[in-house]
Formats: sequence, C-alpha cells, structure tokens
Amino acid sequence: MLPIGLCWQLMPPETDWQARLNTVDWSRFHTIYGDATVIPEQLERLGSADEEMALSAAADLSAELCHQHVQIASAALPAFPFIMEMLPSVSHKVTVEILDMLVGFAITTDPVRMRQFASAVGKRRMPPPGWVQELRRALQAALPRIAEYATHENPSISEFARMFVEEMSKDVSPA
Repeated sequence: MLPIGLCWQLMPPETDWQARLNTVDWSRFHTIYGDATVIPEQLERLGSADEEMALSAAADLSAELCHQHVQIASAALPAFPFIMEMLPSVSHKVTVEILDMLVGFAITTDPVRMRQFASAVGKRRMPPPGWVQELRRALQAALPRIAEYATHENPSISEFARMFVEEMSKDVSPA
C-alpha cells in the first residue's frame, strides 16, 4: 500500500473545468427525477471521447434537465455553461443531441409557453422562479454562439440551431 502522500501525487491534477464543476453545490438543485447530484457525472460523460458514452450522457441529461421539452429542472441553470463549453468539441451526433436539449431549454423557459401550458392543464401559473428567468437570460446571451450552427453542413445540426434561434427570437424581453 502506498503512503497517502504518494497516492495524492499519483492522482491526475483536477482540471479547471472539473474544479468549477465541483464548486457547484448540486444538492441545492433538482432534476426532473430528484436531486441533481447525478449531473456532474453526466456532464463528464457528455465530454467523453467514446461517442456512445457521450450520447448516453446527452440522453440522460435531456431526461433529467428538460424532460420531453415540457418540464425544466433547476439543475439546468448550473449545467448550462458546462454544456455550452462542450458544444464545440463533441461529435456531430452529440452536437445534435445537445442542440435538441437546448431547444427544450428555450421552449420550457418561455414565459408565454409556461402560461399556456399551465392554463391547458387547468392550473393558475405563478410567476416563474428566479432561476428560470436567469436561465432564459443565459440562453439569450448564448444565442449568437448557437446561431453560428444554423449554417452547419450537417442538416440536423443546422435544423436544431435554427429551432433554437426561432424559439429565442420570440422574446420581446428575456425577463
């Protein structure tokens, strides 16, 4: 058995990305299915060089953060910057899945859609929580970066990017 000091020296140093991921108190946030402590591992898998693992992570994140484009979870807010950081470096298939998820974020944070949905299910909609408005503002800020994908050679990538742009362009005011 190695002495504790030597074990520590053999561990790879934590990257800036990982350090930032670890500073988030994920237990303060929720997913569609429960607490958000599963999200860091899913974000790490999303960046995997193994495309199948990354695709699996994208599916998990989509289900946990923005289920079927009708529910949004508070963990989407702290997860969003990490997802955006990965977008330029993942495969085309993973890019499609991420953009689809971001379209879901745009749809589910739209205050008009939120009111319409609440009305359709017979509920009086309270004002959205502050984190929804904050996420909406972050999505609005990311609009130019995502719009760049609207002319991508991959038709699925360009389609989801255009869908995102269309959803976010409905904003009169991101608040």
